[in-house]
Amino acid sequence: MSSRTQGSKRRGGMILAGVSIVALALTACTGGGSGGGGSTSKPAELSGTGWERADADQIAQGGSLNLAVDAIPANWNLYNLDSGTVDDQFLSNLYTPSFINIKEDGTWEANPDFATSVELKTEDPQVVEIKINPDAVWSDGTAMSVEDFAATWKSLNGVDPAYAPTATNVWKDIESVTAGDSPQDVLITFKNKNADWPSILGNIWPKWLGATPESFNTLWATGPYAADGTTYVSGGPYIVSKIDQTGAVVTFEPNPKWWGDKPKLDNIIFKQVSRSGLAQAFSNSEIDVFSIGSNADNYETAKKRSDAEIQRSRGTTYNHITLNGTSEVLSDPEVRQAFAKSINRQTIAEARLAAIDAPTDLLNNLIFLPGQDGYEDDASKVLGYDIEAAKKQLEDAGWKEGSGGIREKDGQKLTVRYVIDSDNPVSAETSQQVQAMVKEAGFDLQIDTVPSDDFFTKYVTTETRDFDAVSFAWQGTAFPISSTESIFYPADSGQNFPGVTDDSLGELWASANAELDPDKRLEIAKEIDKKIVALATTLPLFPVPYTYGVKTGLVNYGPTQFETIDWKNVGWKK
Repeated sequence: MSSRTQGSKRRGGMILAGVSIVALALTACTGGGSGGGGSTSKPAELSGTGWERADADQIAQGGSLNLAVDAIPANWNLYNLDSGTVDDQFLSNLYTPSFINIKEDGTWEANPDFATSVELKTEDPQVVEIKINPDAVWSDGTAMSVEDFAATWKSLNGVDPAYAPTATNVWKDIESVTAGDSPQDVLITFKNKNADWPSILGNIWPKWLGATPESFNTLWATGPYAADGTTYVSGGPYIVSKIDQTGAVVTFEPNPKWWGDKPKLDNIIFKQVSRSGLAQAFSNSEIDVFSIGSNADNYETAKKRSDAEIQRSRGTTYNHITLNGTSEVLSDPEVRQAFAKSINRQTIAEARLAAIDAPTDLLNNLIFLPGQDGYEDDASKVLGYDIEAAKKQLEDAGWKEGSGGIREKDGQKLTVRYVIDSDNPVSAETSQQVQAMVKEAGFDLQIDTVPSDDFFTKYVTTETRDFDAVSFAWQGTAFPISSTESIFYPADSGQNFPGVTDDSLGELWASANAELDPDKRLEIAKEIDKKIVALATTLPLFPVPYTYGVKTGLVNYGPTQFETIDWKNVGWKK
């Protein structure tokens, strides 16, 4: 998995599959198809991609696509610490090249727009070769080359701490990035074998962005710029034409330097829309696609729009509760486990999902999603609902029942501060459910509602960790083993919001990443999952199938679990 989402959009919002996020993205928590009456498909019938497909000659030339985001990027460099949400990933896919495409089944292939071939040349040493399409250029005319890969590697390999990326997964295992027969022949040599090497081949940026820590941190702070720092740049079929910071609107238009088939749309407009306002915006035809998430009211609203339909696919996003292992009250893993055992996850899942006709299965693994090879139930054995077991763990940890049933230790109440953002009704409802549940075990849960814009910048950060408990969602990837590492190891990783780890995980992840035998690798990953579940810092709740309201006629865009969006062929059916 890999990518935080606030529950539907930014800090990760729900993106439709990004390609190669090598660290999980986060999103806030809100949230074939059928007609406006809604879908009656059963969970087993859900496919990996739910959009309507169309060939290029079936798509009209022109038109606009209006989409919603929770917020425009705080930094347009996806791997900067101010970035890394699902919405950030989403937008990055329009202006940074990806040298592979993920197919519906989660496997990958070379992206012919950017690469004539991508292959593992040798296993010992491990050498990957990417032959860049000779026509591929950045919109300022600079040819894409080995220098772009080298600059990306320099930024993300963890050698120079001044770069401070969100994660160094896979990149840290690379020994060198050099040219083969030409600057468009890229040879990546690994010092440590890594089986998920294809996961890094999306969102490669131009050489000038990663040239120095200063450029990495600041050059794209307000937009994706060319080396001059003022002109927008793109390596994809669309380019930013305008960023309206006041109105929080970003407009993309076709990239005039694009070498591939002509993009179908005249523009793609991203509008910042609060999660509470999404349903109304879709109902008013202000946006063309609506990520319903797990919000029942949103679902009912989407079904009522006459020129739209409900589309579904299997999802990669899962809701969870993160616990701050550095906070005084939750520093003891026994207390964290007791907190988890006090929560009836099934009740929460049913409250969120049954009303949108979605399956209410729980997530019981922190690496693999249901349906992925390697998934097995580890969490219910350690974190499953058991009030009596929770009470005993608290007693054994020295927390005795006090006034009103709230436990105390050394004169301190067992108070847990649960931070939620003000613009997230799903998190609000979940927190209230949790508040009532954990009280039975003796926890005093205090809900602290903070401004939505501050949620991932002031409270849920690895610098402040200004919370005891918090809800958002992680979005998984087709490369779940390596991409999960930075959430749990090391303790000071840019995505380890709990701030604690199990020191044995470093060696285990190194072994898993280096194991090229898929069966042996899965066995190591299963051992890792048992350890991170036992940490009780991330309490998995449930996976969320993607459920979208989509304006009728839109093709090659909609809900998808893994499949890469081919933006040049997104448009309106003739």
